[in-house]
Amino acid sequence: MLALYLAFLDENDKQLFERIYYTYRKQMLVVARTILQNESDSEDAVHEVFLKIATKHMGIIKSIELETDIRNYLLKATKNTALNIKKKNNN
Repeated sequence: MLALYLAFLDENDKQLFERIYYTYRKQMLVVARTILQNESDSEDAVHEVFLKIATKHMGIIKSIELETDIRNYLLKATKNTALNIKKKNNN
């Protein structure tokens, strides 16, 4: 899946994206799993967050200076995405 995300990025952004992917993916899955109680939906939520970053929001990630702020951004995006999926599934 990482190769798909990297295909959307220019060479300068690939290293940063790869680092955040490997550093935070598991934590993001835990957040999504806590909300969704479903492995498949949790994977979808994390995939959606990474895809949005790769296609639209890499500039935001690059502008964040502190590592803890990057972590907080990713976990909050995961939480919000998981809540949206849960809301959609309940309708």
